[in-house]
Amino acid sequence: MLARQLGEVIGTDRPGSYTRLASESPLRVAAATLSGAQLDQVTATTVVGVLGQDDASAFEELVAEIAEEFGLESRIGMRVGSFSVRFSR
Repeated sequence: MLARQLGEVIGTDRPGSYTRLASESPLRVAAATLSGAQLDQVTATTVVGVLGQDDASAFEELVAEIAEEFGLESRIGMRVGSFSVRFSR
């Protein structure tokens, strides 16, 4: 059951879906978790990871898409080879 729910959150159970960047799954899980939490319990979450060979503009577009999808604000920090994304309400 948990695997199915995670598949729905990260989009792997949707027809024609695919993961564009390696960071997509953890970003979607964090946004979905924040979006589903009670307002007085969690107000923000941060995802930190390795950017690798991924295109920075595609990464920025992905973060914006996820934030819009879940109705959240996002802030991106990038350093050589790594990123941090803070989602907040």
